Amino acid sequence: MLGHALTTVTGCPYQQLVDTHVLLPLGLEAGAVTALPPAEQRLVPRGLFGRPRPLWTLTGPILPAGGLWSTCRTLSQVVTGLLVERRLGPPAPSWQRSSPITWHNGATRGSSVVAAAHDDGRWIVLHRLGAAAGTDRLARKTLLAAPVPHGGT
Repeated sequence: MLGHALTTVTGCPYQQLVDTHVLLPLGLEAGAVTALPPAEQRLVPRGLFGRPRPLWTLTGPILPAGGLWSTCRTLSQVVTGLLVERRLGPPAPSWQRSSPITWHNGATRGSSVVAAAHDDGRWIVLHRLGAAAGTDRLARKTLLAAPVPHGGT
């Protein structure tokens, strides 16, 4: 709903809004997070006989609900910029908060991801191909087991 409102009011495509207000201020290239990634950058789950599974696409009005792709490196830069360095201010209300961790997750058929940051500066991006069950739990366990960064609390 918010994505549709933003594109209607501004007259700009959603990709342009993401580029201008998120990616470029974080020091990333326009299009580094996109609904239509280059084929060579896609991690594609495979089915029972090793064939690529159909890609999950969410273009059109549903795009702001989670239809964007990025590399794991790019998503890591977004997470550290938003949650650790807070370059765009406090995290948006759409991020989940379970003190002391701020996180967001998502899944499609055959793929899941969790992006999270601890208040002390530890962070994780966990992307899994296959069943999504357990991705959140694994990310939390891994994040909490990581050493606290120098200067963290």
